[in-house]
Amino acid sequence: MTRARFPLPSPTATLAAVWRRPSSWSVALAALLLTAPVPASLAQAGTAPGRRPPSWADIDNLRSLLMARGTKVLQQDCNQRGLQGLYHDRSDTIVICRVHRDPEAVWNTLAHEATHRMQACAGGSITDPRHHQAMARALATYEPQEWRSIAIYPREQQLSELEARYTARLPPEQVPRLLRRYCNGSSPSTLSRQP
Repeated sequence: MTRARFPLPSPTATLAAVWRRPSSWSVALAALLLTAPVPASLAQAGTAPGRRPPSWADIDNLRSLLMARGTKVLQQDCNQRGLQGLYHDRSDTIVICRVHRDPEAVWNTLAHEATHRMQACAGGSITDPRHHQAMARALATYEPQEWRSIAIYPREQQLSELEARYTARLPPEQVPRLLRRYCNGSSPSTLSRQP
């Protein structure tokens, strides 16, 4: 299966177009509407200052949910510079590299790779295409380094990376809900995924 092309506009063009710059990350996250109906709390919550940071308990919970669905979750040394984690769909394995210094960094990588697992379960994108531009604007505004890093991926992988980076910024209680929705006991389809 081939991935849909998603041309990513430049961050400055994106911010200038369509809607005014949101006043908070929470407002930007409200634009995320997934293909299935989303509870209001899921669409409105965000990673604005003051939200509860992810904890080791959140990490353990997400890891347990992934493992209950057949995904192996491993921690290991990674030789590739800059690599923080990866999802290998053929073996249904998530690797978290031993480069993280705090639970928030571990959470970000685990939630990112869990999103690739959700995409494999869904057989493609997990977000409503009408909201991709708003997601891109939110990342460009609030996580510019994450936004810029998407450009290093081949075009056919950029949408899956946008979704993964965006989902990793959701509050910790929301990512397990998404995993349950998209991987409700199912094995991932055979899709080609990159970290």
